[in-house]
Amino acid sequence: MNPDFAIVLNFKTTGDFDADFLVKTARNIGARAVMSSDPAAFKEACEKYTIFLADEQAGLDLASVNVIDTMVNNRKNGEATIINIPVNDGKFDEATQKLLDTINSWMHQFGHAFNEGKPSPLTVSDGFILENRHADYQKYVFLKDIPAKIVVESLDKEPNRVEWIEHRTELDFAMKDGKLTINLIKPDDVFDWNVLRIQAHRPEDDIIHTEF
Repeated sequence: MNPDFAIVLNFKTTGDFDADFLVKTARNIGARAVMSSDPAAFKEACEKYTIFLADEQAGLDLASVNVIDTMVNNRKNGEATIINIPVNDGKFDEATQKLLDTINSWMHQFGHAFNEGKPSPLTVSDGFILENRHADYQKYVFLKDIPAKIVVESLDKEPNRVEWIEHRTELDFAMKDGKLTINLIKPDDVFDWNVLRIQAHRPEDDIIHTEF
């Protein structure tokens, strides 16, 4: 399965259901793949919303209180999280809707880093680091708690910019003896896991602006 599919919704349907609504729901919360015991019913909707239709596998029964921790810890290990989504007569029960809302709120902020991140050889004094598998000049630090500062080791060069992903709030940093020290301030909203981006020099930074 594509490594960019960090979460997969496994729709467990009973009775009638609207596959278009279910696949659109998956897309809207940042999932890039779904599965079902009735894949033929989902084929057209998956093509419409550019969502991968995976072969069904065993999933996890999660709740809003533990879903983000589970997703993040699996991603730390380079694994996807398959989440069972019960659908009864085309509807979600209250607990499932709360679960989806929790995923949506977190993925709305951090979905890009989460989907496209892979384990990094860099080390950090708190949390852990993923790097963008498509653009390795972007590193992402995932933090459960927010200390006063963190220290990142094994970077080749001092970054151009360090920021909270949420609202792109810049953070002060200093590089010395191969160690990057980042001073943290609390972001506007604090989530179960918070994510900052370390932005190194990008190839496009070398493009010279020209005027015609």
